[in-house]
Amino acid sequence: MDDLEKVETIRTKCNVSYTDAKAALDAADGNVLDAIIWLESQGKTQTTSAHAATESAPADEPSAEMVAARAAYEKSSKKTDFSKKMDSVWEYLKKLFRLSLDTKFIATRRDAIILNIPILIPIVALFAWGATIWLMLIGLFFGMRYRIDSDGDVPGSINNLMNHAADAADDIKQNLNDDK
Repeated sequence: MDDLEKVETIRTKCNVSYTDAKAALDAADGNVLDAIIWLESQGKTQTTSAHAATESAPADEPSAEMVAARAAYEKSSKKTDFSKKMDSVWEYLKKLFRLSLDTKFIATRRDAIILNIPILIPIVALFAWGATIWLMLIGLFFGMRYRIDSDGDVPGSINNLMNHAADAADDIKQNLNDDK
């Protein structure tokens, strides 16, 4: 048994502080029984008699140091309002990212699929490279049609809007050909 275990045993048996238990162990030259006897002779123990121990023994209450340590731990582990909000924002962004990978941007020409990519790529391209929107508009005049497909709900108005834009490009192209 090392010194820490001996001190812990004395502290538990006699209901004294670590300092008193260590002092008693030093006074008894490392002998636990002698240390307990030394503490009793000093009047520092709070042991109960055998008769009192057979009756309902009071529950061990945590020391003041333990209560303070527990309170400090609970305070440090509690989430603040800001961290709760940031967690909810992070969860929303992860959900949005997953949805943007599951939703597909499809470009077709004469009913053949030319491009089938996650919607995230065209969205990033629109912000990162300004020519993306112009390339998509020019693609409309070369017979490209765009749509968005997803396992979830894609508002029909988005695909209808893209169909109307393709139809308008076809009308403009037809008018230009008729004027020749």
